[in-house]
Amino acid sequence: LRAIIRRYEWLLKHALANRWIVIVVIAGVIVGSFLLYRALGSEFLPEFDESAFVLDYWAPPGSSLAETDRLLQHVEELLMKTPEIESYSRRTGLELGLFVTEPNRGDFAVKLKPGHKRATDEVKNELRKEIEESEPSLEIEFVDILPDMIGDLTSSPEPIEIKLFSEDAAALQAKADEVEAAIKKVGGVVDTKNGVVVSGPAITFNIDPQRASRFGITAKDIADTVETAMSGNAASQILQQDRLIKVRVIFPAELRTSLDKMRGLQVRSATGTLFRLDQVADIAYDKGQAEIARENLRQNVAVTGRLEGKDLGTAIDEIKTVLPREVKLPAAMTIEYGGLYEQQQSSFRELLISLVLAVVLVFITLLIEFRSFAHPIAIVAGAVLALGGVLLGLFVTGKTLNVVSMMGMIMIVGIVAKNGILMLDAVEDHLKAGDTLEEALLRSGRRRFRPVLMTSLAAMLGMLPLALALGAGAELLQPLAIGVIGGLTMALVLSLVVTPTVYSLVRRKPA
Repeated sequence: LRAIIRRYEWLLKHALANRWIVIVVIAGVIVGSFLLYRALGSEFLPEFDESAFVLDYWAPPGSSLAETDRLLQHVEELLMKTPEIESYSRRTGLELGLFVTEPNRGDFAVKLKPGHKRATDEVKNELRKEIEESEPSLEIEFVDILPDMIGDLTSSPEPIEIKLFSEDAAALQAKADEVEAAIKKVGGVVDTKNGVVVSGPAITFNIDPQRASRFGITAKDIADTVETAMSGNAASQILQQDRLIKVRVIFPAELRTSLDKMRGLQVRSATGTLFRLDQVADIAYDKGQAEIARENLRQNVAVTGRLEGKDLGTAIDEIKTVLPREVKLPAAMTIEYGGLYEQQQSSFRELLISLVLAVVLVFITLLIEFRSFAHPIAIVAGAVLALGGVLLGLFVTGKTLNVVSMMGMIMIVGIVAKNGILMLDAVEDHLKAGDTLEEALLRSGRRRFRPVLMTSLAAMLGMLPLALALGAGAELLQPLAIGVIGGLTMALVLSLVVTPTVYSLVRRKPA
């Protein structure tokens, strides 16, 4: 350690004698930090293997529960054949989110075996290909458990959500198809949907009031008869095992599924006369209509997609480059980006404000403590430059900038300020003892080298298990630990060399 201290004294002495070199280094750190920031990917939360996932599915619009169940039986066979899957559960006509679920949609909750050989993403990729090949009519998407819950709670379930706004419904649907086709060309974008939700086929009964009045019957009478025929009517109840079970009167299935037989449905008037339904109403088959969604009273369609092997920030940047080239929007149509990307940008802005506020509060605290601007400027300069170490650590390990890693950047400001305080708190005492500024800084560096080194190493070693992501789900906090270790590594050099040099630059010489 003594040999290291001697080399450190030599480095600090040359830095104090050639302060312009330190200024160049500081400028290089700032430029490098900016380049690292541009090169890093970004996302809302870090990717981590939960050993589980959710498989959402959509059968064709209008599919009954029985037809949806038939399609899903083969999907269940594929899940059971996958060796990594331990168990699964299925819901049809029901989902976790706070929204209405139709009979043609639902989800699988899939759990993988402990110590599974293949990664969860590899299992999902294989299942996606098998399901798309064997059941092409079934729309599917794979979602991790935590992002799915966050998306449902924030009403932004998709990472990529491109909102198109216009009062022309036909133009919205046409451009939604073009946008979906365009984002499919971006690598890493999977499970895309054009956002047009069709309600499913329906039979419409348009009652003619004049014809109905000639038979002495009202629209309500006709509606009651049709309801009894199509969905049944609870006519009575029976008691079975201490439970009341309704007895529903309904037409046979062969009558309910035939449009011609429904036209011949017998309706009884108030006088007891029977007549056919098509004598008072026009009956037509509607293939289905698209649902109309509005946001802030503006009609919109949201084209969505998920990501595979690419971070959210990079994907959105590529989409913003591709869309203007591939899709020409009408003058009255506008586009916005929502989903988890919108949540990410909002969180980043709030965390950036917190970071600036942390720097300001540290500066004010140091100003009150030292009663001098030289000490706070030197210490805060080292703390801010240490943020480049956070970015470098994330870049080297292949991690992204996300909410968790930005929390690590805020932590670094306070941790690194402590090192600067250790370096400069004894300088004034050495100056009062008759030392020159350079001698005082060298003596302070010699005395504080060991405490700064030991406290920094202790903090880094304490973060090491978290940085190695030991244990299931530990990847969630891994960027925080990597960022703190990277920041402390750079701060170790900055606190020992840059902070004293900056202090010597900004400190006023006594009169």
